[in-house]
Amino acid sequence: MWFNENLQNLRKIKNMSQEQLAEKLEVSRQAVSKWESGNGYPETEKLITICEIFDCSMDDLLKGKISADIPGEKKEYENFQNKFSKGIALAVSVILFGTTILLYFAGLSAQMETSELGKQYEIIGITILLLCVLVAVPVFIILGIEQENFKKRYPKLSNLYSEGEVESFNKKFPKAIALAVTLIMLGTIALIFLYGMNFVDEKSTIPIVVLMSFVTIAVPIFIYFGIQKDKYDISKYNKINSEENKKIDDKIGRICGVIMLIATMIFLFTGIVYNIWYINWIVFPLGGMLCGIVSTILGKE
Repeated sequence: MWFNENLQNLRKIKNMSQEQLAEKLEVSRQAVSKWESGNGYPETEKLITICEIFDCSMDDLLKGKISADIPGEKKEYENFQNKFSKGIALAVSVILFGTTILLYFAGLSAQMETSELGKQYEIIGITILLLCVLVAVPVFIILGIEQENFKKRYPKLSNLYSEGEVESFNKKFPKAIALAVTLIMLGTIALIFLYGMNFVDEKSTIPIVVLMSFVTIAVPIFIYFGIQKDKYDISKYNKINSEENKKIDDKIGRICGVIMLIATMIFLFTGIVYNIWYINWIVFPLGGMLCGIVSTILGKE
């Protein structure tokens, strides 16, 4: 039981003396002192009142380990989550950028009459994509390890954010998501327009390159603000960090990793062998959808 230490820490966080807490609970200061020293225990009614005073759950009060250093804990959490959200969003955008460049060179390859020159364009595109992956993958690995280390140091967090801070972010979130959706819609409209008006050949990748340019900007916005939204949901952090959820997340991660690896292999194989860069990119959104289905199904277990 961590009750006595938690009670002391909650008082420190609220900058409340034993006398002030005793007054709120309508007990003597000696009673509070006895509880904090581990020589006594309040009745259920008083426990409920303590939870209301300090805005915490009964589980956190009795079974959790509440830190008194909320400002320091919050600062470290903020720094890590901001770094994590920016890093993941940037790494994904680098891979999307590489894919866009590959599609561009694939389109040039398709326009070449000389097959040898066309192959050279394909190789340039593939090389750029692989270099982008080479840059992004270490970022994923490093941030993933740092995330696990952070969770080990802080397996459970106190309520770090005020209602005002959460509300302030919640006002920004829908605007950011709306912007990202608008960008993808603009890219889709441009693609339909270019193909529909016959400005390009049906096998040209230029319309797809235009769409992917918008996607390369939009997807990192989704990712960054999605992770930032989770940052403010401390109860979700505590739930996900439980042992049961860790096992489920590991399983989802392994399956989704295999799905996206297969998608990448299909993308490269069909592009190089059959030269269908103008359509084979669809394996990535399909792979993403499969990952979403896996996450939904396993997340309910």
